[in-house]
Amino acid sequence: MSLLFFVFVDMRSLALVFFGVLFFLSGTVTVSAQSTAGIELKPSTIERAANPGEVIDEVFSLTNFSDVTQTYYLVTRDISGVGDDDGVPIFADAGAEVTGYELSTWVSYAADPIELKPKESREVPIKITVPGNASPGSHFGGVFVTVEPPKLRQIGAGVAYEVGALVSIRIAGDVLESGRIREFSTTKLLYGSADVGFLARVENPGNVLIRPHGLLEINNMFGKRVGFIKVNESLAGVFPGTTRSFNVTWQDEGLAFGRYQAIIGLLYGEEGGQSTVSATVSFWVLPVKILVPVLGALSLIILVTYLSVKIYIRRALDGLTTSQGRRVVARNRKSSSISRLMVIAVTLLVTTTLFLIGLLVLFA
Repeated sequence: MSLLFFVFVDMRSLALVFFGVLFFLSGTVTVSAQSTAGIELKPSTIERAANPGEVIDEVFSLTNFSDVTQTYYLVTRDISGVGDDDGVPIFADAGAEVTGYELSTWVSYAADPIELKPKESREVPIKITVPGNASPGSHFGGVFVTVEPPKLRQIGAGVAYEVGALVSIRIAGDVLESGRIREFSTTKLLYGSADVGFLARVENPGNVLIRPHGLLEINNMFGKRVGFIKVNESLAGVFPGTTRSFNVTWQDEGLAFGRYQAIIGLLYGEEGGQSTVSATVSFWVLPVKILVPVLGALSLIILVTYLSVKIYIRRALDGLTTSQGRRVVARNRKSSSISRLMVIAVTLLVTTTLFLIGLLVLFA
């Protein structure tokens, strides 16, 4: 009996140790896999003005935040466009159609792989050589750091993560800086409260990057400004030949009623030569929670007034006694019918007038 109990306890302890070791190993593998994705490239954006034939030297800082030694490779890409809703650059694939805004071939760097120990940082120099025949305007590209060798990327093998930095070079010359608002609208025409969404789509038909920013002003039906919103406070850019959407929301905790007009004014361009574009849109705010009780009360007042006048006239007719008989009664009934209509019309007119005056007092 004692021997069996000892064997049972020993087997139970062995099982606990086995599962404990298994859990520890599985946890170690998971943490290690998550920690290998730590990589940082600074700065995230480089913007420079240059002349044709000029050479620009820049330095990136690359940091390995993972817990293992890692080998990194540098690659460059051109930008073929930009997302309309989020403004995220769309990087061109190899052999893509030329847009005239490329600069990846201008960038040169050491082709050797970069090996970094855990938590190690290193400066990575690059050189941007602007061709002598570079076209005026903005040129864009990206410098990426990846753990995948460039040869594997070209044949489409392997899956890896990467981080990148945007490079924008503005070449002097015949520069066309232009912007226009293609669309300025609200998400709907009628709102039940002051919670209004606006959409502004800005097009850049020029050949340089623009950063439109400004204010959106809201005026009530009396022309009084009741609010304003900053648009593109982060100075996000619109690439040449593209359109970008900017979404903003106006919220007001106070009472809102009637027709409103929103005016957007955006500023873009270099200091000393800035331009503005503007647009307007109208919308309505009809607070149902307020209008329904008011209209209900108004309807009740009209109904009570009508019934009261009707009962009063009927009682007056029933009390009439005259020697002229039915002819007089008929004439009085005809007169009373006309009077009843007049009373109802006057009551409706007065009630409606008072209602409108009350609205003006409340929402002016």
